This record gives sequence, C-alpha cells and structure tokens, in this order.
Amino acid sequence: MNEEELYKFWKKYIDRNLYRVVSSDYLSDIGKNGLNPKKNPYQKLIPDIKKLFKLVLKLERKGFIHEQDWGFKKATGKYLVMVSSEDITSHFIDFTPNYKETYYYKKHKGGALVQTIKKVTDDILNRKPKLSASELLLATRLHKWSEKKSKFSNKILFVRGSSIHFESALFQNRLGKKDKDKYWKSPFGRFENFKKIVNRFGLKRYKPYLKGEKLFYLRTIEKIPPIEICKVV
Repeated sequence: MNEEELYKFWKKYIDRNLYRVVSSDYLSDIGKNGLNPKKNPYQKLIPDIKKLFKLVLKLERKGFIHEQDWGFKKATGKYLVMVSSEDITSHFIDFTPNYKETYYYKKHKGGALVQTIKKVTDDILNRKPKLSASELLLATRLHKWSEKKSKFSNKILFVRGSSIHFESALFQNRLGKKDKDKYWKSPFGRFENFKKIVNRFGLKRYKPYLKGEKLFYLRTIEKIPPIEICKVV
C-alpha cells in the first residue's frame, strides 16, 4: 500500500470507536479522573474475594460443584476462580472493537466480577453446604455487597481508536497458542504509530483482526483522561 492507501485503511479501521463497559457506579469518578488501570475499585475487598475463591475450590474438592453460564462455556469453580483472580489483580483495562460484544457485558449489572460473586454466594447460601461460622459470615457479607453493587446499571464508553493513549496498549491476540505470542504491539493511535507498526510487522498480520474477521481485545496499561471519552450510552 502507498501512503494514501495506508491512510484510508487507518481512517476506516483505526480511527473508529472502541468500547468499554463500566458500572454506572463509577461514572462520576471516570468523568473526573478518566480510566486508570492502576486504580482498582475492588482493592479493599480483594482479601475477602480471595478467601471466597479458596472456599469455592475447597467446596468443589468436597463435591459441591458451582457452575456458571459464561456464554461461550460452562464455568465451574476452578475455571471461574482462575479468570476472576486475574481480573482483580491485573493492571489493565480491556476495550473491544465489537459493539455487539458489549451487549453481553452490559447485562452483567454492576460488572462481571460483581455478578460472579453474586452467583457464587447465592448458590452457597441457597444450597447450604457445610461451612464454618467464619465461612458463612464471609459468604453472607460478600452476598450483601454484590446485591448492593448489582443495583447499578452498566454503561458503554466510546473512545476513538486513534487516541494516542492506545499506542502503548497490548493488542491481545486470543488465538495465540504460546504465551509469548499472546500480545502484539498496538497499531492503534495516531497514523504515525500505525505506519511504524505495520512497516515493522506487516499489515497482513493485523488485517483480519482489524477487519473483524478475527477477535481481539486492546488492553490499555496507561491512564485514559476523561476528555478522550467521546460518548457514553
């Protein structure tokens, strides 16, 4: 591609909306401070959440199998603990290029982690496996917390893919079979960054993802200021 053709490609597939679903509980703070991957809204609860996850694994070993429908698969204790544990300790924020994918996350009022914890504690409190007094207190406390957080609806944030703050993001290739191939350099951001990345790695590598033929996520590791959020739905 020549310079003009590359620019047209960038304009169509990079300078477009990317989406992030958030709980309306955090909209006020995001409006003032933007999206900060290093700011974890669950920070104070992490010790309790980790205790709950240990309880889930303990109960599973004893035959109490908790299961959740995650759309693409049935998630039982070990898998949901693995995924959710990464969510509460990671320092990045995911964006999707696929607006339809936001429908799934928007249904999870209060956020995916809130709903995971709500379903876990619902199941434990309803089926009543044998628990110690401290385990029962833990499940009850987190159930009340998740019910409170579930009252908040979710909103979709729109950020243009041409934002300079996406240049340092991690381009998550879900089909990478090796850990070292899990993340690629981001072609998003300014046209200059797009040119640099495709000149180095080739447009062929990114094209099926950018055109929507394959799925990817963009994981930001830097703060996105509120001015970059161009729309909230």
